[in-house]
Amino acid sequence: MKNNKYKILVLSDLKEKSVQALSYAAKLANEIDANVEFFYAKSATEVAQAEDPVSALRIITEVSKETDKRIENLVNPISEDNNIEIKTAFAYGNVKNVIENYIKTSQPDMIILGERKREKFNFLGNNIARLVRKNYDGVVFVATDKTVLDSNGEVSLDSLGLKNNIANYNLKSKKELTA
Repeated sequence: MKNNKYKILVLSDLKEKSVQALSYAAKLANEIDANVEFFYAKSATEVAQAEDPVSALRIITEVSKETDKRIENLVNPISEDNNIEIKTAFAYGNVKNVIENYIKTSQPDMIILGERKREKFNFLGNNIARLVRKNYDGVVFVATDKTVLDSNGEVSLDSLGLKNNIANYNLKSKKELTA
């Protein structure tokens, strides 16, 4: 049986805008009755730079514990404040490939990214937002300081232009259930 809840995926770099993006996802999830997933990817070359396999494994284990703790410290307060369960995951590897694979596996209805400061001289480009938009057909939202919430601190679906899309999605889901 198909789960009719929306799925919101928050892609994070664990920097300052991650809290903003995750908070926005939690508020939106409460508004539209959605599940939230939080995903962090890190380059494998940043993790293990040891020559022998035993040292590399020890380093990976330590970094994994630290990363898990950082994610927990970020996610738990937002989860508790919004009374919502947030599924978390992280992976090491080629960041772009890991993110692409996670999106394909997760199949979210919406992806939320935190706003990033533009680097002046980024010739090679490490633009995750561009990667997501290129490889994902759903709604991609970048949470910024200008994100619009209503007077109750809830997400304004009208300001996002999602209200009609949500209604259409609900109709489609109900038809799938009866078919």
